[in-house]
Amino acid sequence: MSVRETLYAQLPAVYRRRDAELGGPLRALLAIIDEQLQAVQADIETAWDNAFIETAEESLVPYIGEALGLPVAREVRAIAFSRRAFVANTIGYRRRKGTAAMLELLARDLTNYPARVVELFTRMTWNESISHPTGRPATLDIRRTSALERLGGPFEEATRTAEVRRIASGRGTHNLPNVGLFLWRTRIWPLAGVTATSMSLAGQAAYRFSPLGEDRPLYAAIETETDPSAIATEASVPLALSRRRLWARARALKADMTWPFWIEVHGRDAGDAPVVRKVAPGQIDICDLSAIATVPAEPAPDRVEVDPQIGRLVLGADFTAGLSDIEVTTGHFIATTGELGAGPWERDALVQEWLARWTGAPESRTVTFQVLVVRDGAGPDIVATLDDAIQQWNSLVAGLPDDEARSRALGLILVGDSRTHAAPATAIEMPSGAVLGVLGATWPEPPNGAPPGRPKGQLAADSVRPIVVGDLRVRGAATTAENRGELLVSGLVVTGRVVALAGSLQGLRLVSATVLGANAIDVVTANADNAALEVHASRSILGDIEAAGAIGGIHLTDTAVTGQVHAPETAMTADGSTVLGACELGALSASSSIFAGLMTVEQHQEGCLRFCYVPASSRTPRRFRCQPDLALEEATQAGDASVAALVPLRVRPRFVSADPMAPGFLVLAPDAAPELRGAAEDSGEPGSWNHLQHGIRLANLRNALPQFLRFGLEPGIFFLV
Repeated sequence: MSVRETLYAQLPAVYRRRDAELGGPLRALLAIIDEQLQAVQADIETAWDNAFIETAEESLVPYIGEALGLPVAREVRAIAFSRRAFVANTIGYRRRKGTAAMLELLARDLTNYPARVVELFTRMTWNESISHPTGRPATLDIRRTSALERLGGPFEEATRTAEVRRIASGRGTHNLPNVGLFLWRTRIWPLAGVTATSMSLAGQAAYRFSPLGEDRPLYAAIETETDPSAIATEASVPLALSRRRLWARARALKADMTWPFWIEVHGRDAGDAPVVRKVAPGQIDICDLSAIATVPAEPAPDRVEVDPQIGRLVLGADFTAGLSDIEVTTGHFIATTGELGAGPWERDALVQEWLARWTGAPESRTVTFQVLVVRDGAGPDIVATLDDAIQQWNSLVAGLPDDEARSRALGLILVGDSRTHAAPATAIEMPSGAVLGVLGATWPEPPNGAPPGRPKGQLAADSVRPIVVGDLRVRGAATTAENRGELLVSGLVVTGRVVALAGSLQGLRLVSATVLGANAIDVVTANADNAALEVHASRSILGDIEAAGAIGGIHLTDTAVTGQVHAPETAMTADGSTVLGACELGALSASSSIFAGLMTVEQHQEGCLRFCYVPASSRTPRRFRCQPDLALEEATQAGDASVAALVPLRVRPRFVSADPMAPGFLVLAPDAAPELRGAAEDSGEPGSWNHLQHGIRLANLRNALPQFLRFGLEPGIFFLV
């Protein structure tokens, strides 16, 4: 019985009877009192739990931290950040104040970055004296090649002379009061079944691990530290694999070695039967293959030579003997700064959000078409090529009885492996109102004991990163602007373009996609074609965007554009995005974004740029707290003309890398101007990584460090991609 019913039952019967005759006003009043009583009762029941950091409600954690005198830590939504670990470990931190292991834990709790702390005063050298006979040598044994590899990094073994510049400036390092915190923004992801690319070297079965044909270092999974008092090792941070370190580890473990990669050779024998030959761990040799174009590799027939430092491999003759149509697949780890573009990370939430727009009210559609594309797959609703899947979709929509049925079509094409697929020769046909998703995804595993059914609309958008070599072409045939359909591309790496052919496509959406070709998004706008087309890109990496005529709009969210945007008659919005090339637009609204190239916007009376970087000579709508405008204004007010003249050169974006497949892609370099590193609306880094809230994480760490350092020590924070 509720509190309301208990109070009401305790009233004399005459009052209850009279209340019933009047329609129950007294009962309604007690219902209001009941709500407050329940709130008080719930607070009493949770008061004991809220007294302890392990069980307290999340909203009370800052108050417990304040009672302990902790500095304020801002919320970091990008990593589901909780102050609970920081507050819970405070007593332990204070007991171990200033130790390297404790500072590593603090850095990980506040930033969620792998960390290595180095007491730099322990790496200083000094000369022997009579009063101090145990000096440290100032020279390094050059015969120890493993020590030479570590020079200049957080695991360096060499000793240094003192640097008098302050470590906080990032210019000095080794000195008696200095402690270095080395942090990695890189994350490691596993890929399986990736098509290796042939190097086409005569007489050698040489391949690159990268499916895009580039030399890329390999990585290993990060080992979790179980001892809180231990210092981070090379295995517990995202370091690229080294030939010598991997060779030394294999030599020590011998038969027990587990490699951070695997290799398979696929082909067909003389009878045209499929054959798969797996490379055993004991058949792998670590070698330097950087010069195989001029000095051929000669592995033994039953051996495979691998160079993890540049991601190459050479097969022995036994692995390819008697086979035709040879394809080499690998499993290995890749490194990225975050979940930008196509990758093996979790994309279910983004895809399901898109799907819910069509299956929920008011659309209330059902998935009428679903096909899985797997190179070696067979079975119902499974095809071997992307072209086969698109032909099935085109046949389906063409065979529907009327325009009403076609306008309700909702289809999914799932590319369920990480191998390299040829681009479809057939264009995707999109009749009025039809919706299709082309996704890097597969069918989810059925629950234990459940039959292996494949209900339409259920998918697992993670763990795969398919490569599509060539162009994806789509042709819209919408007849009304009200009945809007669209094409979604998600989880794919397209080496060519996504082309909206002449027609009337209504929506083109890219979510966690990578399109690398020149004119990556190419919209044909002859006459009035595609005039209502809305292009949406979210968490994607694109080349150029081309729309010569007017279209409905271009919308970028957490997206990187490595080329230019040419849409002189179209309005664009950008939120937390980076565009490297020049922009020609009809109108623009942008926030926390970087436009590295010259920008020309036709319409100046509408739109606004907020907390962005845009070259000072650009023609744009009004700008609010943008760089380098703010820095120029401050220098001008200071009255120093020479300083003001240098501001555009100093306050400009410099990136760790402009390579879309490299760690540090479009991450602002450590030597970028501080005005630019804090230019975003949240006082963090603008551009396509703004959503990671790197500035807030770093500020939380800097605020906390003084309380947990011993007197006289000075910290320096260094980022290693």
